[in-house]
Amino acid sequence: MQQIPLLDLSAYYQAAGNTDDLKQLLCQVDQALCEIGFLCVKGTPLTEELVKRAQAAALAFFDLPLQEKNEVKAAKFAHRGYTGLAELGLSYAMDASDLKQDRRAPADLFERYRIGPVAEFSASLREQYGQTAYAPNIWPKQPSDFAALMQSYYEQANQLAQDLLGVFALALGLERDWFKNKVDHSMASLALNHYPAQTEPALPGQLRAGPHTDYGTLTIVAPTAAPGGLQIRTKSGQWQDVSVEPGTFVVNIGDMMAQWTNDRWVSTVHRVANPAPGQALSSRRLSLVFFHQPNPDALIDCIPTCVDANHGKKYQPVNAGDYISAKINRHFKSMSGS
Repeated sequence: MQQIPLLDLSAYYQAAGNTDDLKQLLCQVDQALCEIGFLCVKGTPLTEELVKRAQAAALAFFDLPLQEKNEVKAAKFAHRGYTGLAELGLSYAMDASDLKQDRRAPADLFERYRIGPVAEFSASLREQYGQTAYAPNIWPKQPSDFAALMQSYYEQANQLAQDLLGVFALALGLERDWFKNKVDHSMASLALNHYPAQTEPALPGQLRAGPHTDYGTLTIVAPTAAPGGLQIRTKSGQWQDVSVEPGTFVVNIGDMMAQWTNDRWVSTVHRVANPAPGQALSSRRLSLVFFHQPNPDALIDCIPTCVDANHGKKYQPVNAGDYISAKINRHFKSMSGS
């Protein structure tokens, strides 16, 4: 069994605090990301009150009649607005040979609302990426506070992501601000994933979310507690439940960060399991999932401290926007069967 550590980030935020505590935190972060690619964190500025208010607004939206939710329906393969139940299959883009069977599984048992950047960027960036990374958000009429709450949550989650990148930089032997100019106009997105109670059995091979890895730098998840939750695939190929204490966040790195670190850190396959049959009717679950990604024009080249005489450079530099687009295109090409 691989243990996902629960780490208190207070030592990072308390600049005048105990340097030994900070050193210990950085060692724990590096070890966990080398071995598992997952952390649980507490002691962050992202408040439990805002998390609960955002979760309540999200659940209120998903409680609306389908006709109303479809008024903000995302265009096919778009990344803003509502996507209905069983319209996505997260395992479809996986190309590992041991997941090919999962790619043929029925689509996943969740519905989603996705939100992109909420900041105002320069005219040149908007002109270049206004239909992709910075595509306009769309908002439902109800709940009335939905847009304001989600924008606030996005901004605070984005700040937490930048703080975590500061921790990551120190753990990699870099200056604290090493990532800063690469993420100051991030193309991150916030996904509200709703897993309804399963009133009918899932189809053979169907899961709440199929096995997949994330694409970007890091992901921050605030889940509700209910049966049928997150699992990671261990090095031995077994599926292990991830338990989350109230008021904490699950953090994992994505494929881009693994490549950026020259595979020093690992992007781990994970999924969302179905509840046990006896728990299906009480299994409603919601996750606020913040997918952090760098600036679309950032160059992803192997981090200098991750390359040495014993660890040669594995990857050629790539533009972050092109990297993410290739991942998304492969996903949707697999979904369409082409």
